[in-house]
Amino acid sequence: MFAIGNLLEAISYILRISINFLQISIIISVIMSFLVPYYSKIRAFFDGVSDIILNPIRRYLPVHAGPFDLSPAIAILVLIFLDRFLIQTLFDIASRLG
Repeated sequence: MFAIGNLLEAISYILRISINFLQISIIISVIMSFLVPYYSKIRAFFDGVSDIILNPIRRYLPVHAGPFDLSPAIAILVLIFLDRFLIQTLFDIASRLG
């Protein structure tokens, strides 16, 4: 059973790193939208990464507060929930198995 526990722990770490990278990408994308011109390759990279989660939110929940798009805030809240609930549950299951 310890092998399954180790596998779940490794999957949990990979998922946690991925979620943290998405959160950082969204924050950088929002900051760069105010500071950097759109034709920048760095901005295009972070926009592309953050659009993975932002586009579905924008499609199903068109949330705007005046000229501001609130979908990055919603995306970060969803990612925090996934990290604190689902991934932490995987860690707990892994610790009980191994």
